[in-house]
Amino acid sequence: MTGRPVIVVVDDDPAALTAMANALSRRFGEDYKAVPHSSAHDALDSICRMSKDDQDIALVIADQRMPGMPGREFLGRVRSIVPTAKRALLVDWGDRDVSSTILQACALGELDNYLYKPWVPAEVHLYPLISEFLAEWTRAHRPGMELIHIVGHEQSARSHEIRELLTRNGIPYGFHRPGSEPAIRLMEQHDTKITSLPAVFLHDGSVLADPTDAHIMDAIGESPGELTCDVAVVGTGPAGLTAAVYAGSEGLRTLVIERHVVGGQAGASSLIRNYPGFPRGISGAELTQRAYQQAWLFGSKFVFARDAIALRPCDDTKILTLSDGREIAATAVIIATGARYRRLDVPSLERFVGRSVFYTTFGESRLVQDLEVAVAGGGNSAGQAAIHLAAFARHVTLVVRANALEKGMSDYLVQQIRHTSRIEVRLDSEIAGGDGGELLESLTVRDKTRDIVDRIPARLLFVLIGATPNTDWLAGVVQRDAKGSIVTGHDVDRSDWPLRRRPMGFESNVPGVFAVGDVRQSSIKRVAAAVGEGAGVIHSVHEYLEELRTAGQGQEPHASAVPRYAAQ
Repeated sequence: MTGRPVIVVVDDDPAALTAMANALSRRFGEDYKAVPHSSAHDALDSICRMSKDDQDIALVIADQRMPGMPGREFLGRVRSIVPTAKRALLVDWGDRDVSSTILQACALGELDNYLYKPWVPAEVHLYPLISEFLAEWTRAHRPGMELIHIVGHEQSARSHEIRELLTRNGIPYGFHRPGSEPAIRLMEQHDTKITSLPAVFLHDGSVLADPTDAHIMDAIGESPGELTCDVAVVGTGPAGLTAAVYAGSEGLRTLVIERHVVGGQAGASSLIRNYPGFPRGISGAELTQRAYQQAWLFGSKFVFARDAIALRPCDDTKILTLSDGREIAATAVIIATGARYRRLDVPSLERFVGRSVFYTTFGESRLVQDLEVAVAGGGNSAGQAAIHLAAFARHVTLVVRANALEKGMSDYLVQQIRHTSRIEVRLDSEIAGGDGGELLESLTVRDKTRDIVDRIPARLLFVLIGATPNTDWLAGVVQRDAKGSIVTGHDVDRSDWPLRRRPMGFESNVPGVFAVGDVRQSSIKRVAAAVGEGAGVIHSVHEYLEELRTAGQGQEPHASAVPRYAAQ
């Protein structure tokens, strides 16, 4: 890329255009170049030239009401030329007629957000929003700080796993191919030879050869020593993270166990548009990273890269056994393990898993750049992935078992997919096979309605076909339904319940063991619902802890502790 990244501003009002360009130059001119245009057509020509010259375009701002070409249409064209650029629509204060335009354009991915004019004072109405745009663009396309360096092959399954581990846990890193100049410099700086790939170079000067996730997370200091707590949270999806935030903020000693990466399935969503408070959407990774940082600031401790493999009630203490043999002693336990991804039952694809076939997406746009890719699935996660990938891939094929997208996908995603030319939808279809050499080259797709088989080019396949509750490790300990979901509250079989009071709303058949989020029977599969459950369960934890305290003092439970759960 050449020179400073560009911010393009388009407005047919000369005074407004000059004021905006000057304001942006004053605040951001050291790092970005503001380029003003009074004509949408001239701006498009300029953007095409800059794109051909390999010039970074970070942000494009366009006034909605311009003669010849409205701002929405202009930004839609910009998207096809420079899909990586952030796009903002400039609208007048009090223009009520433009709200439907903004909502529809955001839903269809034509723009990212809007700005108001006049925007004086800029410190309130302009600079904060511009900073958000630029931070998002920089985070995705110009990562700076690299605490960890990975040397490995681009298509190595283990390289991909380590990159996902670091990305989803919010740890900045650099990735380098063996024999590249950065890889050679790293070996010289650390006075070492790479004996096994992938190799991880840490900020303290140590080098890990083909390390496990546990070795990496321990090496960067993410493993607490104290394993006794008031409440243990198993899982870091939205429900588990929210529980950790509220538990920590209310003074409970909190330990959180996560087997792989922060965020669960929600963290893998490329864009969540229907979460309250984020009208232009937010990536699942960013949303869950914010919650993780919040929980950490409130004092919650995290144990990464370990599975919880067993739960054993022991009087008023619950013992959680970890996959490394250590045990956590907790007074209360919150199960928020969510669900594990369903895998395709296609044997010919197994050898490509981790190299060309993935059961998640985590924002690595360069992985799909200019390639033919496919997405299997008909739910919101699959729809979000297809839209995100279409901004970088040459072509995206969305393979859906249902005969209509509306059966499993929100309307805003359905509409956006239909308006994205790079996405081809194959309904009532399933993936039946795959071929290639070291990497995937093509997929076999079966049309169930017409009973025909077709072969399509595909270098990468992302599989998002749902999940099953991650509760096998709790068999014989807590009540589960036929699908493996944990039974809670009034659904608990009272013949397997030891107390006189009724189970609390999120409580399992084991007093003091709670379940929230997708792992719980009858849960609503929405991020906002999981967040609500994570917040609500801490109230129940407090009631349970109070119940134990009063019982230990030989008193009747306090009136606020259990009355509405008492047997009737």
